[in-house]
Amino acid sequence: MVKEVNGLNELDVLVKNNNKVLIDLYATWCGPCKMLSPIVDKVSEDCKDVLVLKTDIDENPDIANEFGVEAIPTLLIFENGKLKNKNVGFIPEAKIKELLK
Repeated sequence: MVKEVNGLNELDVLVKNNNKVLIDLYATWCGPCKMLSPIVDKVSEDCKDVLVLKTDIDENPDIANEFGVEAIPTLLIFENGKLKNKNVGFIPEAKIKELLK
C-alpha cells in the first residue's frame, strides 16, 4: 500500500525506521507523473519489503527542496536511512524493481 506523506518530519521518521523506502515526488498537473503513478502502486503491491511513499511537491515544497528536486517525477530510493538512488523522469516498472534490489 502506498502512503501519502505530508511534511519533512513525517518523511524523515519513515525513512529512518524502514530498511527500504521508495518515494515518488509528483505534481497533480504533471503528465509523466500520472503515467508513473499506477506503476509505483504496482511496485508497492509486488515489493512487500519496500515502504512506498508519495508526496505532492506543490503541497510539500520543503520535501522537494530538501532533496534538490528540479524536475518531476522524481523517485528517491533509500536503504537503511541513506539515499541510494535518485531518478528523474518516467521509468518502467522493471527498472524500478531493479533499482530496489
